[in-house]
Amino acid sequence: MARKLFSSFYDIWSRHEAVYSNLFKEALILLAKKDRLNGDEDALCELLCPILNRLCFEKGKNGGCEVQVPSWERPIHPVSNGELTGGKIRKRPDFTCTLVNSFALTEEDYEIPLHIECKRLGMKTSSSWILNENYVKNGIFRFDSGVHRYGNRAPSGVMIGFITSMDQNKIESEVNKFISKLSEAKDTLSFSFYGENLFTSIQVWNRKTLAPRDFKLIHYWIDMRKSYVS
Repeated sequence: MARKLFSSFYDIWSRHEAVYSNLFKEALILLAKKDRLNGDEDALCELLCPILNRLCFEKGKNGGCEVQVPSWERPIHPVSNGELTGGKIRKRPDFTCTLVNSFALTEEDYEIPLHIECKRLGMKTSSSWILNENYVKNGIFRFDSGVHRYGNRAPSGVMIGFITSMDQNKIESEVNKFISKLSEAKDTLSFSFYGENLFTSIQVWNRKTLAPRDFKLIHYWIDMRKSYVS
């Protein structure tokens, strides 16, 4: 019986993951077509918000499936007394797409969030702020961090990279260098071209801190160099 419920959850999670993966891919392609983009990843994420809202509206209006608009910078709320922090400000992934788990056996598993974290990619902006290293240290690693807890209780998560300078292949090489330098347990990345300046990769590893241990991190990199103004 437990195996049947477990399989059913992964089935609905796979559909949830596919819906929002396709939504963000479409939104990223539209974002890259805008003129004179600028700002850091926070500003770029904010620009994504109305695009995501419009796409979700259109999907519902056109008779497809109703898609809840991703929540922007929503704190990770506690689901048990053990997660309380005394009212301290909680960590905020860039976007949260929540699945209501109808197969949950405990209240902690009733809502499972798909977290999306976004970072700029390209040449370093100063001697101390290296974008491609930041993508790894303050992006990828947050999905196995007891402090940030991104992707906790979820089988997968998403990293988005905004390419604002530097060739994609050089960025991939640098990111993989930082992955190898900072962790021997995580797979390096190998990207394929999705189309419309979008690159995709999947990273699978066994997490040390968060559950479930087997975790998939999906990466989407969008080339914005033609429209980005530094």
